[in-house]
Amino acid sequence: MKNFRYSGLCGLLALPLLATGAAYAETTVTMWTFLDVNADGGRNVALKQMISDFEAENPDIKIQVEPQVWSTLAEKFVLGSNAGNAPDIGWVNSENLGFIMNSDSAADLKPLVLDKWPEEQKQDFLLNNSFAAVTDGDAVRAVPLMPSTWVMMYRKDLFEAAGLTPDDISTWDGVTKAAKALTKDTDNDGQPDVWGIGLGLSQERYSVTPAFLATVDGQQGKIFDDGCVAQFDNDAGRNAIAMQVDWITKDKVTPRESLAMSSDDAIDQFAAGRYAMMIIANSRFEQIQRTANGWDGSQLGIAPVPGVTADHPGPAMLVGWWAVEWSKSPNSEAAAKFISYMSGPKGAALWNVPGEQIPTYRSVAERPEMQEPSRAALRRTAEIVADNGVLMPGKCNWGRTQADFNLATQQVVLGQASVDDALRQAEQATNDRQ
Repeated sequence: MKNFRYSGLCGLLALPLLATGAAYAETTVTMWTFLDVNADGGRNVALKQMISDFEAENPDIKIQVEPQVWSTLAEKFVLGSNAGNAPDIGWVNSENLGFIMNSDSAADLKPLVLDKWPEEQKQDFLLNNSFAAVTDGDAVRAVPLMPSTWVMMYRKDLFEAAGLTPDDISTWDGVTKAAKALTKDTDNDGQPDVWGIGLGLSQERYSVTPAFLATVDGQQGKIFDDGCVAQFDNDAGRNAIAMQVDWITKDKVTPRESLAMSSDDAIDQFAAGRYAMMIIANSRFEQIQRTANGWDGSQLGIAPVPGVTADHPGPAMLVGWWAVEWSKSPNSEAAAKFISYMSGPKGAALWNVPGEQIPTYRSVAERPEMQEPSRAALRRTAEIVADNGVLMPGKCNWGRTQADFNLATQQVVLGQASVDDALRQAEQATNDRQ
């Protein structure tokens, strides 16, 4: 865990023809990503422009994007590699790097990409420490593209109406108190129209929830030992699960239907005005502002993850999306060239604007665009990561640990298990995958 502050006359006559043919030869590089270059949204627009710029500079290379479901990208890439039909480039989120690090599916990007970066670029890059998570001996298996972290997103307008400030949710106890004040039945039909805090607790398309973050915080940022053995069947884990259960059963600040909601469902509900606050990846900020329905998206705020105690904020877990190259890619050189472009200064500038992602280069962070008032939340997120960034070990399979925490919460709410038994099963499930 690391704190945190890419023959004869005939032959001669044939040469011009070969040269002409080579000029028009085209290599098609396939890439699996969750983005869709034909859809709206800052990141989609950024990738579309990136591909257009890259192909203009490299007319002999074409990038073919094949959108996939984000939650299964890593697993599908490894399965495709085993079957001999993986794409040239795959995207992997930090939670599922274990799939890559514990297989032979990914090429070594050190000689293909990183060793080719000029020294000036290496010095400009802000995430050099992140390579520790994807280093296997002397090999580097992935390059970061879009770093992100989870933050508490909240409705400024609802907070102001309730007399609350971000300081009131600096701890999880404070979140519970604030959520009670924010839960409102505005039409007097006996059911809240606005819930204090949103959760997505399904077993599919899941993401980090408060219970996971509170457990990591209670473990001083570490829930795996050096051998990737999970260690959260303890007081920190039990208190975190109990808190999440109480929000549904006792405090009544989260709807019971959260048990069946994916993280995407819950985010959609947040954008629709049903929740006053929710733990969400900062990369969704632009999307929520754009799709806000029934409220002004400019009222969307960002606060650090709450802490278990008031003496420090919760962990700003440095996660996000990485690019990997298939170890058996028939287009290795071209694929590496595009990975270098996506992770280089030109790509980073587009991920930042219009993609609205955290800058990965100092030169990008210092551009005038980042000083505009509309990017106050992005600057705030960068500060949060700099102050309390935590990097999970890349070789540990913790992607489905989030689903294990969700299942534990479900079991307790539904009366199928005690907190102790549910958490014990969750820890065992995580360890069985190591």
